[in-house]
Amino acid sequence: MYSLLVLPLCFGLVWGHAALYEPPGRSSMWRFGFKTPVNDDDAEIYCGGISKLWQIHKGKCGICGDAWDLPEPRPNEDGGKYGKGIVVRTYKSGQEFTATVHIVANHEGWFEFKLCPVKDGVKADQACLDQHPVALADGSGYRYTLKRNIKGNLDLKLKLPDGLKCDRCVLQYHWKCANNWGVCEDGRGRMGCGPQEYFRACADIRIE
Repeated sequence: MYSLLVLPLCFGLVWGHAALYEPPGRSSMWRFGFKTPVNDDDAEIYCGGISKLWQIHKGKCGICGDAWDLPEPRPNEDGGKYGKGIVVRTYKSGQEFTATVHIVANHEGWFEFKLCPVKDGVKADQACLDQHPVALADGSGYRYTLKRNIKGNLDLKLKLPDGLKCDRCVLQYHWKCANNWGVCEDGRGRMGCGPQEYFRACADIRIE
């Protein structure tokens, strides 16, 4: 007679992934002394997860990372729980500045940043953001490719568009990950092709 001993397998689960720390994203402002609602899950603003993002909403996501099916105003958008419209940083038009992304779990892929000037009664949308991409300060383009082993605070040197000024602009951080297997445009299967996770955050800034 033999007895079967079943041992539970324990894995360390990493729930957080990345958050925008500089300028502080709306869900992360509380970490930097702002009297705003606490969001302990500020590193997990990822469009509701990859299954909801692609299988249900076909790639649609709130501009600040909230799941598409949440009622408007979504939590991280203007008028939502965290979208208070509080300006966290002031810059000069065309200025180079540092954006800091706090990476908890590295899923590779790339980052990009975009801007949308807003006024009272006029909310940011993706069409507006797409008109104002923020360049990498080294002149290499608009997307930063994330190296595999980076964790913790990643400082990125960015350059604001010349001539753009706003009393309040929404700065969108967008991370398209590359840690899922998919079919590439050439028909071959490869890690990072096909539908991937998105992480996003929004911060409110002024540009003089």
